[in-house]
Amino acid sequence: MNKVYVDQNCSICSTYGEWISKQNNQLVIESHEMLSKQEYELDTLVFKTSSKNYYYSDAVIMSIASLGKFYKLIYIFKIFPKKLRDYVYKVLSKNRYLFN
Repeated sequence: MNKVYVDQNCSICSTYGEWISKQNNQLVIESHEMLSKQEYELDTLVFKTSSKNYYYSDAVIMSIASLGKFYKLIYIFKIFPKKLRDYVYKVLSKNRYLFN
């Protein structure tokens, strides 16, 4: 079963968790506090499948793509280098509490 781990104290993160859960009720949403210490310290959204864990921008892309149908169009963002995608993700993540 696929799981998404989000920061429940972040309004953007928790809203994302609610939205993706409504799109796929088979997807489990967990608090990032349930992660291992090492993963928790990454301070990122985490998407876990039965075979792989995704972090940073890949977690967003893969969790949305897992919804299927037209959501797979999210793969278009893979044309951007991972370093660039993760940089943008980390800047937004670092400032996420400003949006609360």
